[in-house]
Amino acid sequence: MSRGTQKKFAFLLFSRKGEIFIEIRVFEYIDDEFIPRLVTYTAVNVRYKLHAYEPSDFSFDFPINEFGANEFKRNRFILIENFIGIIKNIKKNAGIEINMMNVSGVDIKGLLTQFIIVPPDFSGVQSLVGFDTVSGFTDECIKYYWRNNIGEHAKPERRLEFITIAENKGLGKPDEEYSARFNRLSDVTAELAKGANLVVAAYPQILLGHILLDVKEPEDRTASSTKPLIFSLDLKTVLQMEHIQEISSYKNAFYSSQSGNQFGDEALTMFYTRDGETEPEGLERYEILLNVSVETPEPGNEYEEIRLQAVHAMQNYEAVDALNAKTNFTQLRYGLDYSVGDFVTVQNIEWGVEADIQITAVEISESANGRIETVTLGTGEKGYIRQLRTEINNI
Repeated sequence: MSRGTQKKFAFLLFSRKGEIFIEIRVFEYIDDEFIPRLVTYTAVNVRYKLHAYEPSDFSFDFPINEFGANEFKRNRFILIENFIGIIKNIKKNAGIEINMMNVSGVDIKGLLTQFIIVPPDFSGVQSLVGFDTVSGFTDECIKYYWRNNIGEHAKPERRLEFITIAENKGLGKPDEEYSARFNRLSDVTAELAKGANLVVAAYPQILLGHILLDVKEPEDRTASSTKPLIFSLDLKTVLQMEHIQEISSYKNAFYSSQSGNQFGDEALTMFYTRDGETEPEGLERYEILLNVSVETPEPGNEYEEIRLQAVHAMQNYEAVDALNAKTNFTQLRYGLDYSVGDFVTVQNIEWGVEADIQITAVEISESANGRIETVTLGTGEKGYIRQLRTEINNI
């Protein structure tokens, strides 16, 4: 979004007698334009989430009898601070002591859950369909699937006309390769972006009548960077820290077969471990079968082609090594000191923990109890800690 657009659609947040008032704008998309329908400060219990690559959501409560209540309709767009979402659900609750409606929905990445990757050789009701395979830089692969399914698909019914897909920038891994056939578009987007430590971003360009969907590189805010940000008890940027280790979804021994062959008499199957790991033994062994999407492998290249897809799927079975921390509100605040996608450094000298980790999500809520920002950091190539949660309370 341009600076001019940001100024014109600035958002207000103020308080009175312990209450929080946050600005929400409602738009309807008609004939390539976002038509303003409502500006309100009456919503309560406002909550929204920003995630680096996965779908996010929002919700808030609104008085049923308040002016503008009838403007909240399914598939209308809302702007809350720098968050843009689409209304999907409305629940009304009327009674003697309560007369409220709950409005909820998804962000732009949430719309990708409504679509699957339909290979270009699918021609009609009944058709033999192969895999849709792409290679190149990671952002080129992601945008290829966006363009072919919601941007420039031959069927206009599958296009999201208000979405503009940004140009390729050559970001991420230069030798990315992916095969898909009827995979959920949101799952493939998240898998590719996560594996390359990239951020999926939606920029509302309301005055231009579209929303720009893009992929960007994260900002380096680690201790060795020029703009270091350190979450640390010793530096008093966090006031409380909790360490959690879980293996509920963890797998480390991967038997991988070509998707679609699991019902045949025989299936080409390979065995893999994560790069740099030796084959696990006994109590330390956690097995799983992965059915991966891959075109018919070339003779002699079967192992590598299936491995490329298995590496993506392995991300869903990592162990959790988590830190929960409550930040010092006087030193850190989202939007001013850090953003979704940033890499930061986490330290705990007493525990002997230090890691550079990516901020993968921020959940923001506004209520009579104040503002709470919950920050989640997930494992990337720079660090091993799965999650750090930060709660910022401003009453």
